[in-house]
Amino acid sequence: MNVIYQLEADIAVVTLNRPDSFNAITADLTAELVEAMDRAGAEARAAVVTGAGKAFCAGADLGEIAAGYERDGPNLGEVLDRNFHPAVHALVDASVPTVAAINGAAAGAGLGLALACDLRLMSKDSFMMSAFAGIGLVPDSGTTWLLPHHVGVSRALDITLTNRRVSASEAHELGLCLDTVAADELIPRAMERAAALADLPPNALVTTRHLIRDAAGSDFDTALERERTEQDRLGRSSEHAEGVDAFLNKRKPEYRNPKS
Repeated sequence: MNVIYQLEADIAVVTLNRPDSFNAITADLTAELVEAMDRAGAEARAAVVTGAGKAFCAGADLGEIAAGYERDGPNLGEVLDRNFHPAVHALVDASVPTVAAINGAAAGAGLGLALACDLRLMSKDSFMMSAFAGIGLVPDSGTTWLLPHHVGVSRALDITLTNRRVSASEAHELGLCLDTVAADELIPRAMERAAALADLPPNALVTTRHLIRDAAGSDFDTALERERTEQDRLGRSSEHAEGVDAFLNKRKPEYRNPKS
C-alpha cells in the first residue's frame, strides 16, 4: 500500500507510505494518492497529508524513471503526465481544504506536493529543497508556479538555482509554512488546524482557494468578476443560509452537514 488513508472523525489523514524510499513518487503512489483525495472529498471535511518514516516526500523515484529510459529512452514529458501532474492536481483541486504535515524532506516533486496543499506545518528538523538543478532539470510538479506565488520571483530563483536546503525555520520566515513544531507534535498540530477548517463550510473555503490563486495571475477587473460569480453562487447555498441564520440568532453556525 503506497498511500494509507484513515478517516478520523471528519478529517482524512493521507500518508505517503514508501518510507524505505523516503516516499518517492511512482505511478502507483500517484494513482493511490488521487484515489485517496477523491475519497476525502466524498466523506471528509478537511485532509492532512503527510509522509511515513523520515521524509514527507523525496520527489521522483529515479530508479523507476531510469528503468523507463532503458525501455523507451528519456521521455520526461510523459513521466510528468503519468506520475506527477495527476498527484499535484489531486491536491490543488481537492474538494476539501488540505494541511501538509511536513515531517522530513520535501524535495523535488515532493516540494511541489507540499506547496500544492493549502496550509503547511513543518517539524523543526524538516526541510524543503528544489533539487532539480543537481540532476540537470527544471523544477516541476507545479513548483515554478507555486513557489514564486508564495515567496516572490527573487527568492524562488535563489531556492531553485542554488539547489540549497531551506530549513524549517527559514521556510517559516519566508511564509512557506505556518509554524515549526517538535516532531512528536506535528500530526496533533496539523489535526488541530484541519479540525478548525472542518468547522467551516468547505465549499466556501475551496472556492476562496481558487479565487486567490487565480487572482495572482489575472487583472483586477477579472478578479472582481470572478468574485462576483462565485459570491452569487455561494449566496444561494445552504451553507450561507446557515451562517446568516446563526449570526442573526446569535448562535454558533453548524456546518457539519452534507456539503452543498
